[in-house]
Amino acid sequence: MREVREAFREAFRAALEAVDPERLTFERLSTIDLRPPVTVLALGKAAPGMARGAGRALGDQVAEGVVVSDHLEPVPDGWRLVVGGHPFPDDRSLQAGAALLEAAVEAPPSGTVVVLLSGGGSALAEAPVRGVDLDDLVSLNRTLMEAGVPIEETNLVRRHLSLLKNGGLAAATTARLVTLLISDVVDGPASDVASGPTLPDGSEPSDALAVLERRDLTDRVPAPVLEALSGRAGRDRTGADDHHWEVLADCATAAWAARDVFGDRAATVATTALRGDAREEALRLYHDTEPGQVLIAAGETTVVVTGSGLGGRNQHAALAVAIRTEDEPGVFAALATDGRDGPTSAAGGIVDAGSASRMRAAGVDPGRALRDCDSHRALHASGDLVVTGPTGTNVGDLWMAWRPR
Repeated sequence: MREVREAFREAFRAALEAVDPERLTFERLSTIDLRPPVTVLALGKAAPGMARGAGRALGDQVAEGVVVSDHLEPVPDGWRLVVGGHPFPDDRSLQAGAALLEAAVEAPPSGTVVVLLSGGGSALAEAPVRGVDLDDLVSLNRTLMEAGVPIEETNLVRRHLSLLKNGGLAAATTARLVTLLISDVVDGPASDVASGPTLPDGSEPSDALAVLERRDLTDRVPAPVLEALSGRAGRDRTGADDHHWEVLADCATAAWAARDVFGDRAATVATTALRGDAREEALRLYHDTEPGQVLIAAGETTVVVTGSGLGGRNQHAALAVAIRTEDEPGVFAALATDGRDGPTSAAGGIVDAGSASRMRAAGVDPGRALRDCDSHRALHASGDLVVTGPTGTNVGDLWMAWRPR
């Protein structure tokens, strides 16, 4: 099993290399004829890497660069880096939103605005609509997350409470617009990435309100949020007529790169649209794995929080399989490509048949930890956490399962 665990780590490294933001952005921008002066606006967990790629490709054509991410990382000389809040927006997120909108407004009409988007941007930069403040947004985000609301529905709600999202950034500029995306969206439109600052999705505030009603959350979100969604008409955010956009990489890119690592071993990509409850989907993937086969899945699941523990969707999934594999040897990996699973410092975990017993030996009841959503402590006790630090990219989660012959 040690060999399989190391193979999973190697496959994860290959997946990250395949979605390297600097290389992808450099290669694509080197082929696009842009009209100077160029303003570069990068937003998301992959923003610094995308910015470096843009800087290499565009050189002195760039008149201004604003980069918004969740961590400190080198950016081109003279460019502004703003670290925003994640997974919940904070005061820095407001500063980041203001910086992006200001740069878009000030971009010369004769030039080009290049927007580089990646996952995580919905929280990292924010500019709330009138009547809604930061505390309202944080409370809303926390409620949606704890209720296990899928990310596409979460973003639908958030986009209608923002002057930046849902095409707001595009509407702020009169320059030519180019958008390049590294997508963390599972089986959905590119407009979902970072809640679509340059790509409105055509939805209305009433659609966002319907999400809260359908999920029985109207009594749990701040009153200003309901008032804003109830009292606003949809705005025309079609943006510039001259707008080129494309997706450079997504979770499928990562999944197939991981598959290639196994060479002539039996490995199959089961799905690149993984979603649903983390525990249920993890057990399903493990159950569906044929003996001697590696089964790979990519996407993003959710967890309905039922306790006060610390963890994330990948660690929760790994813990569920750790309990399952006590009776049958196997290996399972659940890893976040951004290197951060939930509000923890771990990317996720790799578990095997001995994981649950190692937890008990360390004084942790794995079943109770699962019920309390305390997967981080359990996987730490068994030595199964995978800690990479921020990877500088983000295309969702990568899962791998193996069962012996």
